[in-house]
Amino acid sequence: MNPLRHLLLTAGSLLLGGAATAQRQSPALELREFSEQRIKHQKTLGLTLGSFALANIAIGAIAAGQTSGETTYFHKMNVYWNLVNLGIAGVGLLAARNRKAEGETLADAVRQHENMKQILLINAGLDVAYVIGGTYLRERAESHPDKADQLRGYGKSIIAQGGFLLAFDLVNYFIFKNRGDKQEKLLLSAGPMGIGVVVPIR
Repeated sequence: MNPLRHLLLTAGSLLLGGAATAQRQSPALELREFSEQRIKHQKTLGLTLGSFALANIAIGAIAAGQTSGETTYFHKMNVYWNLVNLGIAGVGLLAARNRKAEGETLADAVRQHENMKQILLINAGLDVAYVIGGTYLRERAESHPDKADQLRGYGKSIIAQGGFLLAFDLVNYFIFKNRGDKQEKLLLSAGPMGIGVVVPIR
C-alpha cells in the first residue's frame, strides 16, 4: 500500500473514531438533560399545587368564620379539599426530591416520562368527574331544601376546585408531551450505544 494512502486512512479512522465517541457521549448528556427536566417539572408541579392548596386553606379558614349560608360551606369545602391537595403535593415533592437524574437509564427515563403523562391524563379524567359530582350536589339542593345551603356551597366548591385541577393537569400534560416527546424520540433514535463507524485498513 502507498504510505501516503495508509497515512490518510489511518488519520481518517482516528477522526471518525473520535466523532463516533462524541456521538456516544452526546446521547448520555441528552439523557441526563431529559431526566433533569422531568424531575424539575415534577418539583414545579408539587410547588404550584402546594402553594394553591395553602392559599385556599388560609383564605377558606378565615372566610368560613366570617360568612354565612352557602358561602360558609363553599369555603369549608375549599379547606377540606385542599388539605388533600396539600398531601398530594407533599408526596409528589418528596418523590421528585428522591429521584436522581444520574442514576437513570434510557429505559428508566422513558418509563418515568410516559408514566407522568398517563398520571396527568388519569387525573384529568377524575377532574371531570369532580365537576360532574359538584353539579350533581347543586341540583340535589332543589329537592333537599333543609340542606340546600350546604349542598350548593359544597357543589360550587367542588366545581371550582375540579375546574382548576382539570386546567392544571391538561396544561402540564401538554407541556410534558410537546417538550418531552421530542427529546424522547431523539434519544430513542440515537440508541443507547450511539452510532459507530468502522473503516477497515488493509
